[in-house]
Amino acid sequence: MRTRFLLLFICCVATAAPKKGVPPLFDPPEQPFRMAPMPLSSRSIVVPLAKDLHFAYDTTRLRPHIVWRGGPLKLVGPGYNGPKRPFICQPNGDRLWGNPPVVPWRLGKNLKPAEFRYLGHSTKLSHVTFMYDLLDKNGNAVRVHESGREEQGGVVRRFEVGPRKSAVYLEAHVELGNSTPASMPNVGFIERKEDMLIVLARGNGILMSTDNSELKFSEEIFTEEGSTKGNPVRKVEGSFARATVTIQPSNKPTAFEVVTWAVPDTSNAIRRVDQLTRLKLAPPQIDAIREQSQRSPQSKVVVRGANPRARRSFVLNPHYRAEAFALPDNMKLLITGMQWVGEDKLAVCTYAGEVWIIQGANGPAMDMKFRRFARGMNEPMGVAVKAGKIYLGNKAEITRLTDTDQDGEADLFETVSRDWGYTGSYNSFSYGPVIDQAGNFVVANAGHAGHWDVHNMGWALRSKPDSQQVEAFASGFREPNGIGTFGPEKDIFVTDNQGAWIGACKLSHVKKGRFYGHPASKPAPKELYAGRKNFDQPAVWFPYKLARSSSGMCEITDDRFGPFKGQLLVGDFQNAVVTRVQLEKVGGEWQGAVWPFLKGFQSGVNRLVMGPNGHLYVGGCKTVAWAANAPFSQGLERVKFNGKVPFSVKEVRALTDGFELTFTKPVKLFTAADIDGYDIWQYKYLYHKKYGSPEVDHNGKPNSFTTIDVKRVTVSLDRLKVRLTVAGWKPGYVTAVRSLDVRSASGEKLWHDTFYYTLNRIPAK
Repeated sequence: MRTRFLLLFICCVATAAPKKGVPPLFDPPEQPFRMAPMPLSSRSIVVPLAKDLHFAYDTTRLRPHIVWRGGPLKLVGPGYNGPKRPFICQPNGDRLWGNPPVVPWRLGKNLKPAEFRYLGHSTKLSHVTFMYDLLDKNGNAVRVHESGREEQGGVVRRFEVGPRKSAVYLEAHVELGNSTPASMPNVGFIERKEDMLIVLARGNGILMSTDNSELKFSEEIFTEEGSTKGNPVRKVEGSFARATVTIQPSNKPTAFEVVTWAVPDTSNAIRRVDQLTRLKLAPPQIDAIREQSQRSPQSKVVVRGANPRARRSFVLNPHYRAEAFALPDNMKLLITGMQWVGEDKLAVCTYAGEVWIIQGANGPAMDMKFRRFARGMNEPMGVAVKAGKIYLGNKAEITRLTDTDQDGEADLFETVSRDWGYTGSYNSFSYGPVIDQAGNFVVANAGHAGHWDVHNMGWALRSKPDSQQVEAFASGFREPNGIGTFGPEKDIFVTDNQGAWIGACKLSHVKKGRFYGHPASKPAPKELYAGRKNFDQPAVWFPYKLARSSSGMCEITDDRFGPFKGQLLVGDFQNAVVTRVQLEKVGGEWQGAVWPFLKGFQSGVNRLVMGPNGHLYVGGCKTVAWAANAPFSQGLERVKFNGKVPFSVKEVRALTDGFELTFTKPVKLFTAADIDGYDIWQYKYLYHKKYGSPEVDHNGKPNSFTTIDVKRVTVSLDRLKVRLTVAGWKPGYVTAVRSLDVRSASGEKLWHDTFYYTLNRIPAK
């Protein structure tokens, strides 16, 4: 009785309704799957088997963790219904059954659950198929494909098991109750407190047996509070019924099915069991999932045209012209990633887990077409393209998306890497991937909403294309909502957002073994999770008034975008702006300056990418949880240089005794040579657990700065360079330089009169 009460309590916890407030959202009934965190598995994939029958699969244990009858999954969280909490998605109906958190497979005589490698899933063959390898002690693999469907009111799980040298065992059901064999072969009954499960195994070369065992196990319950404090763990023990299928050795693939009904009694079900045992089983198609196949004769791909009522862009300045994309009204394009998949096709992923291909993205806005390529993904924060394939950075994994039947929509979703902990938290983002110089995938994981024993949170991770394992090579990230490559060596850079331990938004060059400030989970030592005394400095600090929520970046690689080729553009979400960053190496390390650049975007600036036409593409989003100083919840804008070169400080170089400024146009001599025309000051940020930091001067006084004296100004003969000789400056400080009175030879004011240079090092003499 105690055990039954405990299991009932667990089920109640697992199916608890979200807190009152904003109602949840629901996927449409025709959507094939949804990847989302649920109470019994953070890495769940929910498949609707029928309008009122839903199957939730735990990819970390290869088990259906809950099958319910009722409505679709309740989708909650900022990507769906707005608020930060709740964010654990909930089943929506009555639980029928579900297996405990133990891998149900065994290989040969080994009594322990089999090791495995989860490979992904497919939507081919008119159903969702889960793909994985069972691994023996020598690393040999047995391929398994598992799918589900509804038939005669029951759940049919189809298994296709590849060639194997020894027997394979599947515990198809483990349920609290009492099992009794039926008079028919491969049929068993599991009596539960309120009803009965009827289990049928059908196929050649298999045998199903039922027995009763005393079992105990622990079940982690994923909750909002537990994502930062540690989830509750329920211990379960009692008498369980088991239905075990034995699959005999064979040098060929074997197909079999397990059919389960939850019924009040057996009186009306025996006839259905008898009918199903007589049906001929389809042969295995274990090689068909990954094969390229002919285009589907009845494609259901969604393609939408441009919106004739499109809004204009608000980015107004004399040098760059912005144009807003004509986004369809019925499209929720909260952009979290962008990358080109061709000369005129731009792949865009969204907060709600969709991927769209914008066809004609280089052409006129009204001629563009928006084709949905994928949906049901888990809040992806980045997209990469390699060898024509799209790689998506979901919260819980890097996924390769392939359209095998060439109908314009992905049908194969392969897991490339997922070797990190995932609590299901709203903040458990994985940013990227980007591709480094060696062709590896790199992601940066958020670290500020977790706990130490959730591995690889707050780490930069490198994954080789042919291995699911990752290398955790740098740590200390809080919310690294921007990751990109820079320069000919494709150095990895990450932006991070102000908060606890992070004094202000910053841009860091990510190198192996470095620590960037925020406590990171294991493999970092546990004793350091309370904080450290120092950290590796960023290449650039962003002043708070300029950037409050730094986001995506891209390198300017085209002279057609103006005079700043070889520099970085970095977005800021909250201020809806794009900043310009120029980097240089001093003492073998990157440091540099930041300027304002473009402002007035329609939505919070989240992702940037340069187009093959030399234009900048700016993707935005805005939610209740992600506030931005912008009018709209979504936006995608294209920025073009209009040919009017701005009068600007093009770049700045640190010298042993000051700075050398290079301008885009010759300066007017008497304005540039005047010492009084320059103001220079220094400040830095405190490293502490508190949220953010004030600016402090050389003496540590908060909300203050130290004025730096300009001793001499030297203008070059061509009037394109100005050298500032200073006194009293120190390394380790942000150095602001304002040039209010400098004019071009034709009398123009500087487009932006102030830059902020992060002076980590002063060059050696």
